[in-house]
Amino acid sequence: MLREDVITFSSDEELEEVLLGSPNRSDPDDNVDIKTILNSFRQDNLEAGSTFTVIARRRYVLRSACAALSKSYFGWHKEPSVEFVSEMAADYGGPRREFFRLLMLEVQSSLGIFEGRPGELFFAYDLQSLDQNNFYTAGKLTAWSIIHNGPGLRCLNNSLFALMCSQEVDLTNLDLGLLQIENDDQSKIDQIKTCSTEEDLETLKQMCGDWIAGCGVPTVYTANLQDLPRVLNRVVAHFIFHR
Repeated sequence: MLREDVITFSSDEELEEVLLGSPNRSDPDDNVDIKTILNSFRQDNLEAGSTFTVIARRRYVLRSACAALSKSYFGWHKEPSVEFVSEMAADYGGPRREFFRLLMLEVQSSLGIFEGRPGELFFAYDLQSLDQNNFYTAGKLTAWSIIHNGPGLRCLNNSLFALMCSQEVDLTNLDLGLLQIENDDQSKIDQIKTCSTEEDLETLKQMCGDWIAGCGVPTVYTANLQDLPRVLNRVVAHFIFHR
């Protein structure tokens, strides 16, 4: 006797079809632009006329924002009314926009979660920042800015952002000088790039096979020369995204 809440499969083919199935690409929600989604979310979640005051210092905007988030009366659905210390101005939108603009700049530079050049940033491989919840804090602050018509983090490397959006990206020519990669790791990546003969490939597998597999590419041991661009792409993706 089968329980109604248990799903069964009559064949391995049915199970494989479920496991390998992809979302329906014709879903009409796929065609909704981000502006429409955000506007709809604001209408459903923000309370018109519900406000709370944020007292901020221009030199310490990040600290002011974190202090606001810690208050018991803080609410995402409330509109922040921003007052800068020593500045007499009613918040009709200008101080709030300036507050969130400065906040996003400080999130980029002061939380220790990014590395690279301005406008070409990657997430830092920093366990201390992870332990201190800095990545989570950055996400909360960014969401707070966006939901109240502020900017987002306009600083990420384009290839990283594409990976975050589940897009296919050619990373074989990415400038890894933007990242803080150990010399030994950089040397192994260069070895993949310069591998051009069957002898080079056998040497690569013997010298770097375990390292490449540890980067999430265990198929390196059966790879041929034609597979190397894909191997390189996945190794680079490991360093800029998956790890």
